[in-house]
Parts: sequence; C-alpha cells; structure tokens
Amino acid sequence: MERLIIDTDPGVDDAIAILLAIYSKKINIEAITTVCGNCSLEQATKNALKTLNIGNANHIPVYAGANKPLRNELVVAKVHGDDGLGNTSIPESNKEIEKEYAPDYLVRIAKQYPKEITLAPIGPLTNIAIAVENDPNFAKNIKRLVIMGGAEFGGNSSPVAEFNFWEDPEAAKIVFNAGFDEIVMVGLDATNKVVFSPKLREYLKHINTPIAKFIYDITDHYMYAEQIETKIIGCVIFDALVTGYIIDESILELKDCYVDIATEGICKGQSVVDNDGQYHNGKCNARVAYNAYDKKFFDIFYNTLFEEYHKDIKLILDTEFSN
Repeated sequence: MERLIIDTDPGVDDAIAILLAIYSKKINIEAITTVCGNCSLEQATKNALKTLNIGNANHIPVYAGANKPLRNELVVAKVHGDDGLGNTSIPESNKEIEKEYAPDYLVRIAKQYPKEITLAPIGPLTNIAIAVENDPNFAKNIKRLVIMGGAEFGGNSSPVAEFNFWEDPEAAKIVFNAGFDEIVMVGLDATNKVVFSPKLREYLKHINTPIAKFIYDITDHYMYAEQIETKIIGCVIFDALVTGYIIDESILELKDCYVDIATEGICKGQSVVDNDGQYHNGKCNARVAYNAYDKKFFDIFYNTLFEEYHKDIKLILDTEFSN
C-alpha cells in the first residue's frame, strides 16, 4: 500500500484527487499539507478539511504551510470560484489542523521513514521547496514525487506556463534541481487528454451518494468557467490524474527528460523539457507524462468511488468512449 502525503491547494480538482486517494484500497494517506495557490492558504485549508469530512476521513491530519509564493504575490485561480470549491455551500468542518508548519512536518516524516513516503504535490511547489531548503537530505529521504504541474507544449496561465509552476516558478526550479530519486511530472500534455464530459458528470446524479453529489456540485461553476476559458465541452480535472496514476500507472505514458523551470520574463513558469537529456549530457531528472488514457482513468475514477455501481459504470463508459 502506497504511503502518501498530498500537498494541495483545494481547488475543485484537488478535492476530487483527495477523495480518490481516500477511497483507493491501494493508498494510505499519511497526511494532507496545504499551500496557497488556487485560493488563499486559509481557504485551501478549510477546503481540505471539508473534503476529508465529506469523505469520512477526519482521522487524516492536516498541516498548513506557505501562505505566499517564495518571491511573487499570490494570484488565485478564478475558475474554482470565490471559495475554491465552485461557490458551493458546503458546511465547515469542526476538525482542527495540526500546529506544526507543513514544511517542518514534511522534513520530520521523511527523516522518520526514509524512502517510504510518496509525496503528491498538486498545487504550487512552495512547501516542497521550503522543505528542500531546510534539510539538505529531504530530497533523498522521499521515495518519489508525483507532481501535477508543468507542460511541454503550451500553458494555461501564459502561452508557455501551467498554473502551479507559474504561481511559484522559483519553488518549482528548486524542486526539480534538488536531486529527488524519482519525479513524475503530470502536466497539461497528459491532463488535457482526459475531459470530464457533461454526460459523465450527469451520471453522478444517477448515483446520488453524498460523494457523487459533492463532486457534481463543486464541478458546476468549474465546468462552466473551463468551457468559457478553453472552449472544451466539459472540464479537465487535472489533479485527479496524479491519484489515478498512483492507483494504476498504466493510465499514463511517460518519457525520461531533464526538466528545468524559467523564473523570469515572458517565459516565467515554463517547464523546459529536454527529451532524453540531450542537452544535459544524457542526464534526466524526471519522467514526464505525454499521454493519458481517458477511458482507463474514468474506469478507475468511478469504480474507486462508486464500486457498487460497477455494472452501470461499464455500460456508461462503453457508451461514452465507443469511438
């Protein structure tokens, strides 16, 4: 079973990624650490607590981390609504957060269980960069990083930069140059191939469990905003692909690369992907996702969260992906 810490800025797609991890039989969530990004740190932490409450997982500790990027001012993502969860009226959780600062917790737990913890940063990489800078052994103590961020071709916050890396490019640069044994970068090249269509979303109404209703509600504003911004009919639930990959690595195709991050100018936040390390003497520091299998992902998505509906799920997916 994968021992997982999710570093997150919930965020609609972050909440879905957390729920997938909660309900997967292959994952044990050690903790949630929060960071500013899609919304403020305070709101992100509230949303993490709400998501755990919806998922009946209040036993999972939550640690709050960085409330601003390393150098830049915070710019929140409007597609998630004013509250980060699609402007929904989800009750506040009574669960309290841990007192320890998230980067300090990350350093401590990695030192306590070297090479046992998988870290899934699905927001800006600020907390991870602070942990790297605070402990020179942190990178080597982590089993692997599975990151949602970056793009080889095209961005969503600038012509070349994906939001998480654009929000805190200095942090991303520190992380990719820190010497982690394994980094998997799940960026826009893969995530944009997995679209949560209106039909797939409507199926949640048929299921009508508390989890289904939660996901349906939080994706309402998000789907509308994404359609305006990207002209895609549906929405991309970026961060959920990280959890999907940890559950079943066959949903993504990866290639060995050397990745560095631009920190200034018009290319700020760009992930510069050198395939096979051709310009770095063959050295590679990451595996980059360049393709994703949408039907396989949604099979994992629905059967992890709503296993009792497996017969109906097969029918709906066969119909949706008949071409």
